[in-house]
Amino acid sequence: MLPPVHLRLVQAALSTLGILALLTTACGAGGVRPRFDPFPQAISDTFPLPPDSAIIRIGEILNAEGIEIRHIRPVEGYVESKWFDVGARRTVSAMSLDTDSVVRFRFWSDPAPPGGSLVVGEAVRRRVIDPSQPERETEQPVPPDHPATELLQRMLAALGADPA
Repeated sequence: MLPPVHLRLVQAALSTLGILALLTTACGAGGVRPRFDPFPQAISDTFPLPPDSAIIRIGEILNAEGIEIRHIRPVEGYVESKWFDVGARRTVSAMSLDTDSVVRFRFWSDPAPPGGSLVVGEAVRRRVIDPSQPERETEQPVPPDHPATELLQRMLAALGADPA
């Protein structure tokens, strides 16, 4: 048995290690919501849904459109699609050479008073394919006349509609 002084030191050390472990876990929780903001051209609107419910509903809308989801994290208010060819209406490889019709959709949802959410959606395409660069550095927003812009607007409109 340890003397009481040593026992208190061991308890204090274990308590400190426990706190450090909790902080490390909380800070490095491995969330999927990116640290970057949407492009300025992104479309936004407010909806009478909590942010997590808006993300779940967007996930359902993406599925209904045949767009596969890469990440969905309702608790973080974020959903992102896989690369999607809007012309062929199918998911494609991230290395697809068609940088015009292959897009990715991202949605952010944050609280907006009273009890609703501000949802921001963007459609991006690759301006270059360069695996040595961070993915965001190779992207650009689709132009307003791109088919993905119409699809993005339709998905946001569906979010505002009553799910039947």
